[in-house]
Amino acid sequence: MTSPAAPLAPSEADGLLLGAIMTDEGRQDPYGAYARLRSGSPRWRNGFGFTVLTTYQDCVEALRNPRLGRPEPDMELDGSIVGGPGRRRPEDGDEVAMLFLNPPDHTRIRGLVARAFTPRRVEELRPRIEALLAPVLDQFADQGGGDVVTDLAVPFPVAVISELLGVPREGNEFLEPLIHAGTRLIDAALTEDERVVGQAAVAEVAAYFVELAAEKRRRPDDRLFSALIEVEAEGDRLSEAELIGNTILLYAAGFETTSNLIGNGLRALLTAPDEMTRLRDDRSLLPSAVVEMLRFDSPVQLNVRAVLEPVDLFGTRWERGDLFVVLQGSGNRDGAVYDDPDRFDVGRFTVDAPTPLSFGWGAHHCLGAHLARAEGEIVFAALVDRFGAIDLDTTALGATAPRYRPSFTLRGLESLPVRVG
Repeated sequence: MTSPAAPLAPSEADGLLLGAIMTDEGRQDPYGAYARLRSGSPRWRNGFGFTVLTTYQDCVEALRNPRLGRPEPDMELDGSIVGGPGRRRPEDGDEVAMLFLNPPDHTRIRGLVARAFTPRRVEELRPRIEALLAPVLDQFADQGGGDVVTDLAVPFPVAVISELLGVPREGNEFLEPLIHAGTRLIDAALTEDERVVGQAAVAEVAAYFVELAAEKRRRPDDRLFSALIEVEAEGDRLSEAELIGNTILLYAAGFETTSNLIGNGLRALLTAPDEMTRLRDDRSLLPSAVVEMLRFDSPVQLNVRAVLEPVDLFGTRWERGDLFVVLQGSGNRDGAVYDDPDRFDVGRFTVDAPTPLSFGWGAHHCLGAHLARAEGEIVFAALVDRFGAIDLDTTALGATAPRYRPSFTLRGLESLPVRVG
């Protein structure tokens, strides 16, 4: 029998978490640090005033509790969770994007856009999504492979969310790097230089969408951006700032996390060839396989929740302004919930198993979860149907393994070169 791990002092737990967030080694593979934290310090108050949650059950309790939500303007944050440059939340403009809001404003805005992301609407979109994928895979076939991240995992979700919103796909290639820079603003290891670059990027993206909104008013179409403009024009409470801020949020979230799902998921399959074979032999495993990809190497690793009103939780009384770091990536590897959690198993969710934390929980559960899962199923079905062999391109990789981007909160690969046959 394995002996229980020794408890960790708060300073030791802080060191493990800082290493996972701030060092390249930690960001490449944070899961060992998570395991040690779950066994030695599953819940602790760190040196920056946050209470860190590492287990599945604790994370669920924090995410779904209606008395917890996004930090509000009167709540002081000591920089990032690692003690970076001090700031208040929200940043300029954040208060209009539903990602940063609590009810009732969050409920109102979410309700206006939710109709575009219902399961029925996503199923209706499947033929169009498949059509958008075909030319991407044609390019892979013609070239005998390529970089999954730059040639598939990014352009395909960009095409899908552009189609949904009604964003032109030609002439706006500059948006992708700006979105990447902007999403750094929510990273746990954000530096001051990255903050400046990110805010400038968001301003440039906003200017583009302001111009596009003007064009949509002149020539409306049947896509979501035009629909949101019409809602605003009909006297709903969507202001111009809310319109632009939430359209940017939908556009960015529509490809950033889905890109990570595709890249991280294919890497997991390539490192577990028996699971790839299972998927090839049994296509009914596809829905389970995609959920397992989300669990095994979550595109979103961390969230923050603030106490909005006094609440009893985890056997303690918490007051307004108390803050929690929710390590979703750790909860997804919790052995108290998932058998053999560090094993990638495409059939894990063919039976009743707890839902992974990757899309969040409660009021802020990811609005595009149905769309992301559908895109994942379509991509991986097409890959195994189209190509009899998919292998890492070791020539392109050299002696290194595929590397993750220097980000912690949003976890995705820099590149994943493969050969197909």
